[in-house]
Parts: sequence; structure tokens; C-alpha cells
Amino acid sequence: MKHLLCLFALSLLATGFIGLLTMVLTSAAPTLEIRVLAVIGAVLGGYVLVQPLLNRVARRLV
Repeated sequence: MKHLLCLFALSLLATGFIGLLTMVLTSAAPTLEIRVLAVIGAVLGGYVLVQPLLNRVARRLV
């Protein structure tokens, strides 16, 4: 149970990181079209950056 809570906490941190990345990129975008592209890019980029870390931690916990 402790491992599951640790993994849940790490996934919440990863979600927060992706949200922060999204907020920073959208605040810098001048037009709506670029904001939409910034949101898509931030979500995909954050996922690509965080997913290997979560996979490594999950393998160690299980």
C-alpha cells in the first residue's frame, strides 16, 4: 500500500509539472492559435519528460 501511495504522489507531482509547463507556455503565447499549440506541446513534452522517470520508479516499487 505504501508503494502505491508513493507512486500516486509521484504522478501528482508529474501532473503539476506538466500543468506548470502549460501555464508558462500559454502565458507567453501572443495569439489564441499559438496558445492552443503551446498547450498541446506542453502536455506532450511534459509526458515525454516525466514518463520514463515514473516507469523507473514504478519498476523499483513493484
